[in-house]
Amino acid sequence: MSESPARSNADAGLLRELESAASGGSAVQAWVRLKPKESSQDAASPKDTERSTQAVVQRVAQRVGHPAQSLKVLPNLGAFIVSGSPAFVRELIHQPEIESARSTSQPVTLIKPVESREVTLPRAARRPARRRKRRPRG
Repeated sequence: MSESPARSNADAGLLRELESAASGGSAVQAWVRLKPKESSQDAASPKDTERSTQAVVQRVAQRVGHPAQSLKVLPNLGAFIVSGSPAFVRELIHQPEIESARSTSQPVTLIKPVESREVTLPRAARRPARRRKRRPRG
């Protein structure tokens, strides 16, 4: 059925999320990248992405007994975003078409500055005010 967790294609964040969601029964969302058909390709083609995504998601739904809650195919990236039960996502990440799977809820970290200092901008030189010429009345 599934491969051992040691050979999983999932990152540590997704595996932790799967563990914590299993006890609570909440859905897990993952960003999944498909293996390209040819090793010379960087990503699966858009057509292959559509076809492979539908095939693997249907296969997993049959194995676990329920479908994914949501699915968004990213054809130009050779990837898709799926949300489903922990059992669904766990089975999905062990499928042969899957190159990698990552959690979509990774914390955002800021890049720390190498050197920080206060910046002062030079003041712009002031132009003398223009005087308006008065026109004689008349």
